[in-house]
Amino acid sequence: MKTVALLLLLIGLLGRSHGWHNRYDGLLNFNCPGGQSISSITSEHNNKHEDRIWDFGCQATYGQTSQCYWTGYVNDFDQVLMFECPPQHVITGMISYHSNAHEDRRWKFYCCRSPCITSSCHWTSYVNSFDEYFHWTVPDQNVLVGVHSYHQNREEDRRWRYKVCGQYKC
Repeated sequence: MKTVALLLLLIGLLGRSHGWHNRYDGLLNFNCPGGQSISSITSEHNNKHEDRIWDFGCQATYGQTSQCYWTGYVNDFDQVLMFECPPQHVITGMISYHSNAHEDRRWKFYCCRSPCITSSCHWTSYVNSFDEYFHWTVPDQNVLVGVHSYHQNREEDRRWRYKVCGQYKC
């Protein structure tokens, strides 16, 4: 019985281990390899730091070109973040920095052209509650094209939802 309990504990711990791309209060700078876009987002909030650490997965993206660019910062501290790449572009990277004074982050996004994106797009519901861990995966045959988030000072955290569009082989 102890062996089963230990095995279940190890499985649970291994299932939550990630290759975090930042430290609490530290710079986040992530970009998928060429020809790929973000396919999953994992994040864990810490109340002591009032910040999140982030991990990303990447997937091959049909027809993705090298026509890419970084945005400027798309949000101010404590303000709504509402961002979408232009039509026929996917999100392949993110940069953010944390302010201890605001207990929030500002964000930049890397968009790459991919002509194989359909106009069949939708926003997800919120993928997290405040102060909690989340793992979200882009649905099959879709790509990430937009991000929406709002900050709540009482919680010193953000809730997140994402915009996805279908992709096809071209």
